[in-house]
Formats: sequence, structure tokens, C-alpha cells
Amino acid sequence: MGRKLDLSKLTDEEAKNVLEVVQRDFDLRKKEEDRLEELKGKIEKESTKRELLTNQSHLNETHCIHCLQPFKFLVNSKRECLDCHFFTCKNCSRYNKKEQGWVCDPCRLSRIVKTGSLEWYYEHVRSRFKRFGSCTKSFSQHHPTDHFSLSSDGK
Repeated sequence: MGRKLDLSKLTDEEAKNVLEVVQRDFDLRKKEEDRLEELKGKIEKESTKRELLTNQSHLNETHCIHCLQPFKFLVNSKRECLDCHFFTCKNCSRYNKKEQGWVCDPCRLSRIVKTGSLEWYYEHVRSRFKRFGSCTKSFSQHHPTDHFSLSSDGK
């Protein structure tokens, strides 16, 4: 679904500048997409590791689910993640002031990916407009990185 950008009314220098800006935008979008894909890969690998470890009897009660360090009362106390509800150590989680709780690093990365890829927005639209059928389906398949067709003749 490309849109055309009419550059016919611009001077050659102006058109060149516009094309450079658009190209930089494409490059930045590609770089961000690559970064998000890399984060998704890390999250998937961590999720697989977590699934395997949680099958072990009461392992998460005594050890951090991420680094496998044993919990100790004062030195390395356990913290429950707000998202996945697994226990982690201080090194493998961050305190979220807004929610007043701890979020483990993989869940924090997952939040970054969800925000960066606008998944939260499309999920909200889908849930809010379920009754509109095919219109919602085409909207939710729309990706924010639509590509423009550039032409200097206005076509």
C-alpha cells in the first residue's frame, strides 16, 4: 500500500533534499525494526529457558529464574515480577516507580518491544472494535512503516 509523493513542483535541489530526508527516515525505520527483531529473539530465547526451568520442582522458590543465583534473606532477596509473577534477584529486575513493583529484564524487554512496534495500539483497536469485522481486520494488518513511492513527475 504505497502512497506517491509529488515532487514535480519542487526545484531539483529541494527534491534532492526531500529525497534525502525520506531516505534517512527509511534507514531509521529499518534500524528500529532490526533492533526490535533482535529484542524479540532474546525474549523468545529467554521464554524457552524459563519454560524449561519452571518445570523443575520449586526451583523458582529458591533460585532466580534468570541467573539461577540462590536467594538469601539479606544478600540476594527475591522479588516477584509484576508481569510473569516469577521470582528474580535484584540484578535481573528493575523497580518500576509508576507501578510500584519489580519487573524482570525479559518482561521489561517485552514491554519495550510492545511499545516500539505499536502492538499495544493495534491490540486496543482490535479489542475495542471487534464487531466491525473486515474493516478492523484490514486496519490491524496496516503496518506503521508503509512505504512511499517517490517520483518527480507526480505519478
